[in-house]
Amino acid sequence: MKLSDLSPLMARRQDGGLSYDRFRVDPALASLQWPDDVLEQFLFDHGDKAAFVYDYGGIDLHDVTWQLEMILAADFQEMPTGASDAGCIESFAEKPVHWVTVRPPRRSAGTGKNTGHGCARRS
Repeated sequence: MKLSDLSPLMARRQDGGLSYDRFRVDPALASLQWPDDVLEQFLFDHGDKAAFVYDYGGIDLHDVTWQLEMILAADFQEMPTGASDAGCIESFAEKPVHWVTVRPPRRSAGTGKNTGHGCARRS
């Protein structure tokens, strides 16, 4: 499955008729077995953006596995991004408070507690 295969799902999200909670339980995504944060950030937030699709559209999503890792902030200096995101990390570094506040930690629907955020790395 490639990003283009998710076009109908992305179209429903764009129309505003699909919340993230409904998006993440779609059968097409369940087979990926990706962490929730990755589904939200990689697919829900960016999965239909032209530059993102250009960078990652050729990847078979079923071949991608993820693991959570703690990464030191200094390590981000050397971490590559997709070609369309050149300068992205530097841009975030200029306004870290802004980027933290626009994406607050989610609360678990079951417990009401913060779920926290780790860094997910594709392996």
